[in-house]
Amino acid sequence: MGNKMSPLFVLVYLFLVLNGEGIITNVEAKSNVHIIYLGERQYDEPKLITVLHHDMLAKVVGSNEMASDLMVYSYKHGFSGFAAKLTKSQAQKLAELPGVVRVIPNRLHKLQTTRSWDFLGLSSHSPNNILHSSNMGDGAIIGVFDTGLWPESRVFRDEGLGPVPPRWRGVCKSGEKFNASTHCNRKIIGARWYINGFLAEYGKPLNTSGDQEFLSPRDANGHGTHTASTAGGSFVGNVSYKGLGSGTVRGGAPRARLAIYKVCWDILGGQCSSADILKAFDDAIHDGVDVLSLSIGSSIPLFSDVDERDGIATGSFHAVARGITVVCGAANEGPSAYTVHNTAPWILTVAASTMDRAFPTSITLGNNKTLLGQAIFTGKEIGFTDLVYLESTKFDPNAAGMCEDLSLNNISVSGKVVLCFTSIARRTALVQASAVVKEAGGVGVIIAKKPNDALYSCDGDFPCIEVDYEIGTRILFYIRSTRSPLVKLSPSKTIVGKPVSPKVAYFSSRGPNSIAPAILKPDITAPGANILAATSPLGQSMDGGYAMLSGTSMSTPHISGIAALLKVLHPHWSPAAIKSALITTAWQTGPSGLPIFAEGFPQNLANPFDFGGGIVNANGAADPGLVYDMGTTDYIHYLCAMAYNNSAISRLIGQSTVCPSTKVSILDVNLPSITIPGLRNSSTITRTVTNVGALKTIYRAVIEPPIGIMVSVKPDVLVFNSTLEKISFKVTVSTTHKVNTGYYFGSLTWTNGVHAVRSPLAQIEPPPSISVNVRPDILLFNSTTKKVSFTVAGSTTHKLNKGYYFGSLTWTDGLHTVHIVYLGQKKYEDPATTKRSHHEMLSNLLGSKEAAKSSILYSYRHGFSGFAARLTESQAEAIADFPGVVQVIPNRIHKLHTTRSWDFIGINHHSSKNLLTKSNMGKGIIIGVIDSGVWPESESFNDEGMAPIPSRWKGICQQGQLFNSTNCNKKLIGARWFIKGLRDQLKMPINESDMEYLSPRDAEGHGTHTASTAAGYYVNKANYGGLATGLARGGAPLAHLAIYKACWQIGGGCTDADFLKAIDKAIHDGVDILSLSLGDGIPLYSYVDHRDSVAIGSFHAVMKGITVVCSAGNDGPISQTIANTAPWVITIAATTIDRAFLTAITLGNNHTLWGQSMYTGKHNHGFTGLTYSERIAVDPNDDLAKDCQPGSLNATMAAGKIVLCFSQSPQPAIASASDSVLEAGGVGIIFAQLHDDGIQSCDLIPCIKVDYEVGTQILSYIRKARSPTAKLSFPRTVIGKWSSPRVASFSSRGPSSMSPAPDVAAPGVDILAAVPPSYGSGFALKSGTSMACPHVSGIVALIKSAHPNWSPAAIRSALVTTGKLKPTFVCSSQVGTDGSGIAQDDPNHKAADPFDVGGGNVNPNKAVDPGLIYNISIGDYVEFLCSMGYSSASITTLTKTTIDCTKKGHFGPNLNLPSITIPNLQKTLTVTRTVTNVGPVSTVYKVVVQAPHGITVAVTPQTLSFNVTTQILSFKVTFFSTSKLNGDYKFGSLTWKDSKHRVRIPIAVRAINFESFADL
Repeated sequence: MGNKMSPLFVLVYLFLVLNGEGIITNVEAKSNVHIIYLGERQYDEPKLITVLHHDMLAKVVGSNEMASDLMVYSYKHGFSGFAAKLTKSQAQKLAELPGVVRVIPNRLHKLQTTRSWDFLGLSSHSPNNILHSSNMGDGAIIGVFDTGLWPESRVFRDEGLGPVPPRWRGVCKSGEKFNASTHCNRKIIGARWYINGFLAEYGKPLNTSGDQEFLSPRDANGHGTHTASTAGGSFVGNVSYKGLGSGTVRGGAPRARLAIYKVCWDILGGQCSSADILKAFDDAIHDGVDVLSLSIGSSIPLFSDVDERDGIATGSFHAVARGITVVCGAANEGPSAYTVHNTAPWILTVAASTMDRAFPTSITLGNNKTLLGQAIFTGKEIGFTDLVYLESTKFDPNAAGMCEDLSLNNISVSGKVVLCFTSIARRTALVQASAVVKEAGGVGVIIAKKPNDALYSCDGDFPCIEVDYEIGTRILFYIRSTRSPLVKLSPSKTIVGKPVSPKVAYFSSRGPNSIAPAILKPDITAPGANILAATSPLGQSMDGGYAMLSGTSMSTPHISGIAALLKVLHPHWSPAAIKSALITTAWQTGPSGLPIFAEGFPQNLANPFDFGGGIVNANGAADPGLVYDMGTTDYIHYLCAMAYNNSAISRLIGQSTVCPSTKVSILDVNLPSITIPGLRNSSTITRTVTNVGALKTIYRAVIEPPIGIMVSVKPDVLVFNSTLEKISFKVTVSTTHKVNTGYYFGSLTWTNGVHAVRSPLAQIEPPPSISVNVRPDILLFNSTTKKVSFTVAGSTTHKLNKGYYFGSLTWTDGLHTVHIVYLGQKKYEDPATTKRSHHEMLSNLLGSKEAAKSSILYSYRHGFSGFAARLTESQAEAIADFPGVVQVIPNRIHKLHTTRSWDFIGINHHSSKNLLTKSNMGKGIIIGVIDSGVWPESESFNDEGMAPIPSRWKGICQQGQLFNSTNCNKKLIGARWFIKGLRDQLKMPINESDMEYLSPRDAEGHGTHTASTAAGYYVNKANYGGLATGLARGGAPLAHLAIYKACWQIGGGCTDADFLKAIDKAIHDGVDILSLSLGDGIPLYSYVDHRDSVAIGSFHAVMKGITVVCSAGNDGPISQTIANTAPWVITIAATTIDRAFLTAITLGNNHTLWGQSMYTGKHNHGFTGLTYSERIAVDPNDDLAKDCQPGSLNATMAAGKIVLCFSQSPQPAIASASDSVLEAGGVGIIFAQLHDDGIQSCDLIPCIKVDYEVGTQILSYIRKARSPTAKLSFPRTVIGKWSSPRVASFSSRGPSSMSPAPDVAAPGVDILAAVPPSYGSGFALKSGTSMACPHVSGIVALIKSAHPNWSPAAIRSALVTTGKLKPTFVCSSQVGTDGSGIAQDDPNHKAADPFDVGGGNVNPNKAVDPGLIYNISIGDYVEFLCSMGYSSASITTLTKTTIDCTKKGHFGPNLNLPSITIPNLQKTLTVTRTVTNVGPVSTVYKVVVQAPHGITVAVTPQTLSFNVTTQILSFKVTFFSTSKLNGDYKFGSLTWKDSKHRVRIPIAVRAINFESFADL
């Protein structure tokens, strides 16, 4: 971490990023602030309590004078305690004194960071809302804990306000540039500031001039001013941010009074100490506030709800006990699960949403096509100017165009607009890219990124426009297809209302609650994206005293303002009643009636873990009908259920309390929600409702049960009258699920015809640290200097003997690099003639046959025509102009996308009634695998029982290092290797000692794994370290394999030149199927860009009838990341299977928790010391120890212990963390991380993966136990009931530009298959879409064997239309083997859609008999290429057929795919599809349509009748949209049914109301 902080602080964000430099000073080595917490006050007189505190401290430190010097705060109003500077021994002595509940080290907390009120239905112009019925909150007092305020802001004027409420007992405290008598008024009735706790840690006064801070309530940062004005600011008209968002700014309760408690300081990004926060709570309770608003939180892992080190949870408990509603932000760590903060049940926790406002910014391309991005750009229009994307000439052509690392490479961007791509959602990439472009003289930047709802303006109104990957790719395609691309950037506009739909914000933290999963968090959602409110004139991005900020910091004061209105309207309601009213009346749909989505990766329908009850409905909350009330007794119930200590509870609440001997159920806490985190069979819970509506009324229960869950309510009718206002009821919840699943969601609503009281229902390795320096790093040669020496210096940070790591040193003159000269379709049938033509063309360019022979690497002469050769840039440009040259493509490197599975899919070898048997196990089919080679000695490639090699086979077994013809057999019938392209790319020789084999032999294992998965022979008792034991085989065990090694460990992938030669040879050799587990990353090339060697090579293969199966990529779960999207390839996503490797973690209290592990080595199986990594940090001021980064752990304290670590990254590094623990002497690691698929093995110590929930439970045990211990068991394999299938987290998602890619999904997580013997047993568990791809390749072999005349398109159609589904269509969900819907890999169990799994999980037994198929001819693909804007000349060269695209219509949507995707539906569109009957000759099919939400679908005709003369029929599908919004994709399906078959295609439609401002 950059700045180091004391562990005695709780870091608090203004749930927004604060900027500033802090001053760190030395303090006495052993003196730090501690909070001595004494629980409830023992005396009513505050002065007496303070005397008691001083006396207690004096006993320990030796004198009253010393006690006064060390005392920081006395807490005497809301509770009893004090903060003091103490040594460790003094703190220990105080902890042992009678009456001391706990001694708490001070911590730092983090700050979490107008149309919104009208959006929420609180327009000041309407007389019929809560704003007016509550007199705009007049009389309510809102306390705001934040960075202070800027009192001169007009939003804090007191015009029209009456006297200060007489019950107010607070003060207005003067300070630097803050005068109490002039800066407080009838609006700002109180202002205090707290810095003693913070300064005590830094040791000297704050340098306010250097730090731009004020020792007073005055706000230097602007965050506090923003939140206070949002909660209770007065009306200010004609406000905007640089002309955007114009309107009236005000708070939610504009007549409420504000009390400011400055607890956060603009130092080191915004710091607020626990001591200061607790003192502010103490004073606020005394002062008489009604509502407290805290946009503050800590960090994962959280302290338990009742751990006093969580100053917010402790302080808020006392506030709520006094009737004060405490509102807190949920934090900004979304969209990952288990990241919600402020989870105590007495706190009202707020998530953030967008609203119905956007700031679209027109991007007009030189072809007059206008696309829309979003920005806060209000400068002058940038007229048409050059548009560039920085392409690299190195391995990865997109590397130079990454926003966070833009490489201009001496390319002038002066006066130009630059397009870049980034995978970083936060602001970092935008800031870096705009700075680089601006400094280089550029005039604008377009950033293509994954979604994030917060917009930022760039310095000096420099245009930086954000678009998603889809729009960014369309712009990139325009750049790549245009000689002089141009662009015009228009200023941003404000759009409000119907064109924009609200969503849960990307950054908003999500549940489940990691402390207590049975307590639903967040509670409620309010607008928090791009909120316009007042700020400090000193704040960043300020315009005229106002700023547009985003964060749950902004949503929190929205709820605080509404809570103030409710308090005025219902002054006797408890905080729990107010919370209940807000939750049970919240909206689950936007103003348009469309459901609310949650932004993330990918976007999905929001559920209670995203938004709690929903988006706040203030007017509904004013009259909820019923409330679920709670008081101190209920919170005691909760504390007992959490196993908190009796004496501690007693001191906390001020009275003797003994928890029942029988453990109470946390499920019975009277929350307005029901969350059951571990439902086994059934559970019955109790709730009590209080009638706050009409005295006489009858409510009836309406249940929406979660999928697979049965819910009953007794009684199901509640009758209230004048004497009966409280009624209890019981809810029994039972499950039919036979597997461990994620959470499912439903609701319980009580309704009397007027009110609907709804309760949500929820049921359950970095690279090696080696540095290399070369001196000199430039070598200059001339006529006199032929030889130059240089030195290479290496250094390492490794503390262990690790073994060898590998890299390379390349000297390059930048002149000759490999280029692929692509000539399209073969001109000559004779390969030798084709090869001679290549040499002649190259000879004409280079001047001699000798030069051509030296330059050429490959001649492509079988499937298509072209060659790869070493050329200078000028030579490449010259040959591009030769007749017949389609394109000259720089060579690149592609990445490899890296058993129970066959039984899981349904082709068990014991059954005689499945595709495996019907196809004779793929006998006679040849599968070509382009990958990293093969280990031929593996038992998986035994040819026992194999048929003779097919006579049509023309391939060879190419010899090489440790590989000769004897390594081929009737299973491995061919093997080739291709390295010329890589060797030239690396500019270095590749030696046989470089951990590689110059032959088809596989060094890495990836190719062996994929080949054996596709067609490996039977191997009994295969396993990985004793796990996953069983029969290993491929999908088509009697199919033949042809191996094409084009991918290498050295260089990290496969070059275009080698890959294309492999395809060329495979076409010549006679394969039936090609399996390609490789591809590109974002941004992709267009389908017809010849630099996409997978698309081009596969096109030629498909033309020859070869089915090409490709992996979708491993860049998920972000949307628009799918690779290999050409419509002629079959693209495969990855799912999990119903298998887990469970490992028991038994704690010293005999509580057993479960994780997953693959470690089966030796270790101590008895109880061993257990510790948390932060406790044993080398540097307590650094966060590196939290996730056990290298060198961060104290070896003395870690020795012999199991260490718990928490991952801080979305890409957890458990292997690196285990190395760190091992280096420190630890004997095991428990690694808590965000949900992620695949298990990494650790070689030397047990490493167990758990999620944040289990990790937090273990941490809670560690913090409670004096000597925590744990026992780690061996993992065991569990099949079937433990887990249901999910889309793998890494699996890349659609949409692609054309189809709802991927096509289908198959198992790709922890797949057991053959590998080289270096892995140990010769088998390994690997994960990736690389593993899913060969599953489908094997299935395709079976189908091809059963239907040898089917085209690649027919096979793809059969797979897509028979994907496994639910019996009832719900949100395009697919199903697993247990019948439950396939979900995304997310604990919230969000249903998978076609962009996740295409047609669904592959269903081979159905695919062999699909009934109907959607066939596609080469002519169809040609028309498709025309519709994509490809030139007629290029397509003519490609196909050897004269093509005139000008005579072809708008064919794109009519490509006969087994899916329909309409990315931009304006009003109506009709598409055509054609089906071919492959079932019974005479049959009748009827159509069933599940229309996407908000879309009407009509099919003509609705019946298809087939007979002996009619086997091919066409139909039309017309889509109508009545949406007034620019929406997101909605999903549906179209199914043709006869008596036996269900031929289903997925539908994805995005309705748009406008494409440009001209449409508005």
